Amino acid sequence: MAMTESVTPDYFAALDLGSNSFHLVTTRVLDEQLQPLLKFKQKVRLASGLTKQHKLSEEAMERGLEALRLCAQRLEGFRPEQVSVVATHTLREAKNADVFLARAAEFLPYPIHIISGHEEARLIYRGVAQTSSNQGRRLVIDIGGGSTEVITGDEFEPKILASHAMGCVSFTERFFRQGKLSDNRFKRALVAARSELESVAASLRKFNACQILGTSGTVKAIAQWVQLRDQSAPDQITRAALQTCVEQLLNLKNLADFNVPGVDADRTPVIAAGLAILVAVMDELELERIAYHDAALRDGVLYELAERVIRHRDVRQRTIDGLASRYQVDQSQAQRVAETAAYLFEQVRQPWSLTEPMWLARLQWAARLHEVGLQINSSSIQNHSGYILAHADMPGFSKEEQAFLAALVRHFRKKIRLETMPELYLFEQRDLWRLIALLRLAVLFNTDRQPSLLLKKIQVRQDTLLLTLTPEGNDNAMLRNDLQQEAKQLGKLGILLRIHG
Repeated sequence: MAMTESVTPDYFAALDLGSNSFHLVTTRVLDEQLQPLLKFKQKVRLASGLTKQHKLSEEAMERGLEALRLCAQRLEGFRPEQVSVVATHTLREAKNADVFLARAAEFLPYPIHIISGHEEARLIYRGVAQTSSNQGRRLVIDIGGGSTEVITGDEFEPKILASHAMGCVSFTERFFRQGKLSDNRFKRALVAARSELESVAASLRKFNACQILGTSGTVKAIAQWVQLRDQSAPDQITRAALQTCVEQLLNLKNLADFNVPGVDADRTPVIAAGLAILVAVMDELELERIAYHDAALRDGVLYELAERVIRHRDVRQRTIDGLASRYQVDQSQAQRVAETAAYLFEQVRQPWSLTEPMWLARLQWAARLHEVGLQINSSSIQNHSGYILAHADMPGFSKEEQAFLAALVRHFRKKIRLETMPELYLFEQRDLWRLIALLRLAVLFNTDRQPSLLLKKIQVRQDTLLLTLTPEGNDNAMLRNDLQQEAKQLGKLGILLRIHG
């Protein structure tokens, strides 16, 4: 359902760039529920194009870009705030992902967020929790094309988030190339999968789940396969039924001979790898049965997007609040810096073309967290704060959003080192530099950690900032000296700082 005119604000879309398939879902909010309008899937086998050097082949890129073009046609009329595009394992791993993203940006008017394995697991659980009629403690297993996520949770709250580098496409390339089947190949795949799970298996076994759910096309295909022999328990997969599937599969020499009515033919090339991973999961976690659940990453993305836009609840704000609490940030000082940063931002918003609301939010988040590194050491605090934010588990943030925030706090004081700036796809480097300048000035004007009125106004002319100090500020020799030193650092960013009067 392509839309050539702008759609109404209660329409949303999620696009999941998976390692096996790209999935697009469009919905509208009706009576506080998401009503699906369109579901579109395109098989891309992106993971099969990942070389040993961790680069995407040109053929895989073209498959992905062609699928994106088809998705873009179906998204006509959606505004950027109504669409969330996430990319998972293969684009996380690809060293040339930036090339793919740049080519996609030529025709796709929505940013592609590459998310971490933990964030992928969290969003999968969110999708399951929102669409499951049964509540309580649950264990969720999602076998994707490049990775497998195993998550435990209670009600809507995830507890253990684990992402493992094993998927039905990547394992097909490793163990079942050209569709070849044998007992030895299957055993090798099984051992590799069990090895991946060893580090978390004990913790997962201790979790007393009321529901054990499997999501994704792999589990769905195996559930359909099982149901051909036993229709008494729809969508249920028992350990015994799984073993029967293994025996049936290994009676074949090649996947080309696999022909099971009801199982999607597109799933055939990766069914052996998916089966091996599911057997390993059930063995390692000592599970007797698992039920297929028709929810996935894209459902979690949709619910979070709708909540952010309509209810103004942003999981990222909860993440910031949680980090500030965990690292015992001085809330009074953080608030003073945030207020000064907001004042500075309002003066430069229009001339610096920072009108999109998220720019102020990012600056405020950096102000709230710039001192998290004090928990490590007050010396080189900016380095410690930057390190914490670069490596913390930050629900709601894509990898690049997290890198942007870490770079902001990494440069809130002392020398600016351009060589440490991250390479960014979603953001212009100029915008990062400008927010760094605002954060540094906000911190500088609050050095005494007391309420004070030192800045009268700020004017901006292109990349020149003209500061007018209050009489109190003019009389503060230390402040004027600090501003003179700051002017040298901001000059590295191409920003000219001048002090009036």
